[in-house]
Amino acid sequence: MREQVLGIDVGGTTVKWAVLDARTATVVVRGSIPTADDPHTVAAELAAVAETAAGGDTAAIGVGVPGHVDRRTGIVRFVPNLRGDWPGFPLAATLRASTGRPVTVLNDARAFCLAEWVLGAARGHDDALFLTLGTGVGGGVVSGGSLLTGPDDRLGEIGHLVHDRTGPRCGCGHRGCLETYASATAIARAAGLPTAEAAFEAATSDPAASEAVAAAGRAVGETIASLCAVLPADLLVIGGGVAAGLPQLRPHIEHALAERRDFIGAVDVVAARLGADAGAVGAALAATRIMTTDGGGRELDWASA
Repeated sequence: MREQVLGIDVGGTTVKWAVLDARTATVVVRGSIPTADDPHTVAAELAAVAETAAGGDTAAIGVGVPGHVDRRTGIVRFVPNLRGDWPGFPLAATLRASTGRPVTVLNDARAFCLAEWVLGAARGHDDALFLTLGTGVGGGVVSGGSLLTGPDDRLGEIGHLVHDRTGPRCGCGHRGCLETYASATAIARAAGLPTAEAAFEAATSDPAASEAVAAAGRAVGETIASLCAVLPADLLVIGGGVAAGLPQLRPHIEHALAERRDFIGAVDVVAARLGADAGAVGAALAATRIMTTDGGGRELDWASA
């Protein structure tokens, strides 16, 4: 029986993929292709990847997409940052028909969380929170030893918790979401610099950059502290492009968390470990749950891999 699964992370400009050995939880091979302009072409190109990756020797496929999905049917509900007409697209059924393999579809941030929980920085933790800081801010929640998903795989949209309702307008339509303070776009804008990376580099000498970084860190810490009042956690894992600036962000995050420690307890702040592979690896881990043998379904114990 084939013991390899294919995990795919569909991004706005690039599709990353990884083949995972389901028994050893190691990446066998990885690759990437540009993201096409419409869902039908994307699906066709994903099917082509499935036929060529690791010689086509994969038992199941997991796909992470940046939006809301129906986990039961594999239908994409809402994807704001992909080109083409995605709402209502039956991604899982389309891939099943073209590849003959079982397919599961999940939100890309939840795929990141799954990877970091099972194989990365949160391994061994039953209660952890996750943030992906990039162009936007995604996230996720592991509580009581389970990755929470919710309707349309939306549970974990920490970036759209409101930090300050009088703050900047957010892409979701509201004001002052965490994303408007802690995303790469927000940090660069507040610093008056072209990129968040430039803001981190300038933070020791440029007052505007220093304040932008401090505001981002405070926003993360205060938002997570409030969330921990509802969903207690002892670990915060931060990934995404902005995570390269975690050494500058961490003191501000930790200070805000420490102010609530008597109520929420101690929360460690750590960097994600799996880098650019995390989304694809998480999608592959999700695919291990739908692997079949002798025509019958089974679930591998990936959580203890």
